[in-house]
Amino acid sequence: MKPWLWLLIMGGWPPMVVATCPKPPADETVTVRHIVDGDTVILQNGRVIRFIGIDTPEFNKHSKLAAEFGADAARRWLQNKIPKGSRLKLVFGVERRDDYGRWLAHPLTVNGDLLVTAMLEQGLGPLLLIPPNDDYWRCWLAAEQRARQHRLGVWQAPLTDVSSGGWQLLQTRVVQPWPGSGRLKLELEGPLTVMAGKQLPAAARASLKKLRRGDRLFIRGRVRASPGGRQHGRQLLWLNHPWQFYQVEQ
Repeated sequence: MKPWLWLLIMGGWPPMVVATCPKPPADETVTVRHIVDGDTVILQNGRVIRFIGIDTPEFNKHSKLAAEFGADAARRWLQNKIPKGSRLKLVFGVERRDDYGRWLAHPLTVNGDLLVTAMLEQGLGPLLLIPPNDDYWRCWLAAEQRARQHRLGVWQAPLTDVSSGGWQLLQTRVVQPWPGSGRLKLELEGPLTVMAGKQLPAAARASLKKLRRGDRLFIRGRVRASPGGRQHGRQLLWLNHPWQFYQVEQ
C-alpha cells in the first residue's frame, strides 16, 4: 500500500479515504432460497453462502442471549435487496470454504458492484476480514469510516468495554506511545497493550510509531489477558492487518 494513502486513513475523519471498489467478474449466478441473517444466505441447491467483508449482528438463535442490536435491520435490508427466489451473482474468495463448511463469497449488485460496500456504508455491520480473503480492505475500510462518522446502524451503539475480552471494537487513547526502540507496542487506556505482529505492513507500523500520548484510536482485534500483566488486569491485542486500526480526531 502507498504510504500516502495510509496517512490519509490515519488522519482521522477529515480527510476521508476515497477508495473505489473494483467490479470483479462473477464466478457464478445462483438463486437465493433463504436469508439467514445479514451476512449469510442459503441457495436453492442448499449451499450456505457467508459474505466476505462484513460481520452483521447475531440473532443468537442457539443460545439464551437476546438478538444483538441491528440484527433485524441487517436481515430486512438484505431481504429487500435479494428477496427469496432472486438471482445473485457471486465471486468466490481465494479461500472458498470456512471451518463450518460455508462457502465464502462476494455478492454483487445488479450493476456489478460489491454488495458488501453498500452494507458497510449503511452501518449494517463492522468490517471483518480473514486472509487470504482481504483483497478489498481499502475501499471497505473507507465505507465503514463513513458509516461511523455519521453514526449509522450498528455505530449508534457504544463500543465494547475492553474488560470483557474476546473479539472487540474499541475507541481508546494512547497512554504510553512507542519509546523509539525495542518491540513495537503501545499502552492504551483499558488497560490495554497493543503489539504489532510480524504480518503488519511497514506503512502501518510507521503510523503506529508516530502516535503520541493522548491520541485517539479506533482499534479492533481479539483481546486476551496479557501474560506479563495478569496480576494487574492488563489485556493484550495483536495488530497483524492495517484495517484493524486508525486514528480518529480529537
